[in-house]
Amino acid sequence: MDVIILIFLAIKIGKLAISKGLSASRWRLNLVLGWIGGEIVGSVLGMVMFGIENQFSWIMIALGFSFTAYFIIKNHLFNLPDNFPLQ
Repeated sequence: MDVIILIFLAIKIGKLAISKGLSASRWRLNLVLGWIGGEIVGSVLGMVMFGIENQFSWIMIALGFSFTAYFIIKNHLFNLPDNFPLQ
């Protein structure tokens, strides 16, 4: 399920990057790395907080961190100035 969500979000980030005149692949890579990093940090933090036995709780924490990484990357990209090519 994470992969499907990540593909959908990568498409959205790519379209936003293209509208800003930037490389879509660079921003998609940033999203994937941020997503994976968020899942790792969230999983470790969730395991420390709830224990290894309570998988549902630390998986939800990991997803929360992953979506936080997405929103940080999207907000940064959204706040960049538009760069329209001259005609």
